[in-house]
Amino acid sequence: MAYESVFEEDIEKLSKLFEAGTFRFRILSARCSPGSSSGDNYMSVVKRIVLTGRDSDENEKSISLIVKRQIASLSRRQLYRCDEAFSNEISALKEVVPMLERQTQATTGLIFPKCYFAGKDEAGDIIVLEDLKEQNFSMRNRLHGLDFEHCQLVMKELARLHGASIGAKLGDFHEFRSKVKSLRDIVYCEEAREFYSNVLDSAMDEALNSLRTSNTDGSLTEAIRLIELIQPTLFEKLKDNISSQYAPHTVACHGDLWINNMMFKDDSETGKPTAVKFFDLQAMRYTSPIFDILHFIYTSTKRDMRDVYLTQILETYCKRVNLHIDQQNYPNEGDDLIHEFDAIKESFSLQSIMEEFKEKVLYGLAVAIWILPAVTFDVNNLPNLDLLSETNQHGKELKCTQKLTPEYHSRIRDLALEFYQNGFLNIPE
Repeated sequence: MAYESVFEEDIEKLSKLFEAGTFRFRILSARCSPGSSSGDNYMSVVKRIVLTGRDSDENEKSISLIVKRQIASLSRRQLYRCDEAFSNEISALKEVVPMLERQTQATTGLIFPKCYFAGKDEAGDIIVLEDLKEQNFSMRNRLHGLDFEHCQLVMKELARLHGASIGAKLGDFHEFRSKVKSLRDIVYCEEAREFYSNVLDSAMDEALNSLRTSNTDGSLTEAIRLIELIQPTLFEKLKDNISSQYAPHTVACHGDLWINNMMFKDDSETGKPTAVKFFDLQAMRYTSPIFDILHFIYTSTKRDMRDVYLTQILETYCKRVNLHIDQQNYPNEGDDLIHEFDAIKESFSLQSIMEEFKEKVLYGLAVAIWILPAVTFDVNNLPNLDLLSETNQHGKELKCTQKLTPEYHSRIRDLALEFYQNGFLNIPE
């Protein structure tokens, strides 16, 4: 098959991983295929590997796994900081995720897919995860956006993730601090500043061009003017906000929480979603939880859902976070965190979350403008990222005008009007 050279895996290398203790399984054969749809992943090669072999009792067994490897193109890896992203995900899976899962798995199960291995083998960086499809999890159509029921489920699980982070912080602050120090922001950091500020600026230019073209009735004129005023300093503002890590409610955040990085399980009778799991932790960071919320809201839902249900899903999030915090052990007298506990609780009140939402909402605008081309792309007209990476090393010329679709232009228009009508673009000078 055409994909074999890219997606195949060496059985001997996989066997060595299992012999090292990931789990006991003697591999006899492996069947490899793409682990994600075309255009869904550009930071790594994702493979689905079905292994046939024998377990420790010599029983025949078949196991389906997801294996992530580095992409081959060195220029693309350097341009998009893929090596740094892969390293950050390995740190997240080895250091932070086990700490968070200990806070939750005894009663409510894992937040992320089970990780069998994260590190290096003879071929380089590798991550081996359970295949969620084997448990009847599936992805949702990114073009449709998520409805209220799905959003409620995501916010409950996000609250569990953030609540586990607070619980770990309250339980053993010194261990928590040492674990989250292993995380490195791959986008909003000084090393990535030039490239990603150019990428964001380019995406903003594309969005403004789209808005100017569709402004036939003049209804977008003021929104366009305000976005133009925001554009020059937007990346620096976001970088400063995200790097402010010392608020009492700061948590380990997913960092890239959107519809393509989650899978849902449905009730077999009603068809309604009953569970969700998050994956792709390349951008995991230690910062305010509001950035996970904004990232999810403005990449994975449409305006009609937000207009009706935004306050309700934020309220669900706040109630669930506080429920998880209340289940943790209260700090002892004399503990450094005793004075912060009440501040943490207050930070997760609906009023506080809504205030911070409005204060930092421009992150939602930026990430939506950044990601909407990927949300709405035409699968039959994908850009050649390897070629783009080889011909451009600065990010400013990474435009994809020919790839933009009517759905993109419609979503950008709705986004601009929503931010303008809600007063989110009126930033004090």
